[in-house]
Amino acid sequence: MYGYISLYFKPNEEERNTYLYYYCGLCNSLKENFGEIHRLTTIKEVVFFSILNNPFEHPQDIRCPYVGFKKRIKPLNNSFMKPYSYLNLLIIYGKLLDYKLEKNNVPKHILIKFERKLVDYFSSDFIDAYQNLIQLQQEIENYKLDIDDYAKPSEKIMELLFKRFFKQEYPETMPIVTAYLIYLMDSIYDFKKDIKRGKFNAISTSFNTKKIENLKNDQKERLLFTYDLCAKELIENVESISLYNKHLAKKLATFSLIYHRNQMNKILIGGQKHGKPENYSRKNKKGRIQKPIFKI
Repeated sequence: MYGYISLYFKPNEEERNTYLYYYCGLCNSLKENFGEIHRLTTIKEVVFFSILNNPFEHPQDIRCPYVGFKKRIKPLNNSFMKPYSYLNLLIIYGKLLDYKLEKNNVPKHILIKFERKLVDYFSSDFIDAYQNLIQLQQEIENYKLDIDDYAKPSEKIMELLFKRFFKQEYPETMPIVTAYLIYLMDSIYDFKKDIKRGKFNAISTSFNTKKIENLKNDQKERLLFTYDLCAKELIENVESISLYNKHLAKKLATFSLIYHRNQMNKILIGGQKHGKPENYSRKNKKGRIQKPIFKI
């Protein structure tokens, strides 16, 4: 997860206010539950989860110091955002744990502090399962496998999250395609950075290449075709799992996936993209919606 679902279209006033309602709601919930600094870790996919599951009601105007005290909107009663603030913390914890397993220097006391908070909220069994899957992801990266196999622990993590946060019925393919899309986008976007830093990259290892432009045509076509299949499955089913805000949810998913398809096409195939969309959550820097510090 993360940072991939955003406003890749120019929203009308209603759409913008609705999006801000949930975004600012999560941001303020992070402050309420964990402290001011956590507001800077707001993850847009967690915002998206909250849009799917909760009604837009009783909005309250606020002034936000992070956007020059411009007017923003949040829920009057923000208590329903508490589960999503813990989901946000869980994802950040998972990223820090992943850094630690990669032999990076992550202060132990921070991991312990996060883990205690998460165990109190989710349960020790849930956190153990989450930790084990992150550990498994690290372990399988020591082997030469197909990219589909490298993505399986991420798919299991997403199944764990869907089971917890979507009480309504959903197609069993939804967590799988969601996780695969994220894993594939991470592998493509981070390819050059991973190679430069000597880190694992699923595409590099699966296809035995240090330069993404050297992939064979059939390998590039496979990656794009797999992306298209997963994106189609997600777009076709997102309304069915949306309890609220169905139109906005589908629009967010559709425009975001089109944007990233164009970006991936440029990286893999080269040439000009057709009509690059604006990311309207980053437009007008002084007043833009804050950008999360992690793209996980």
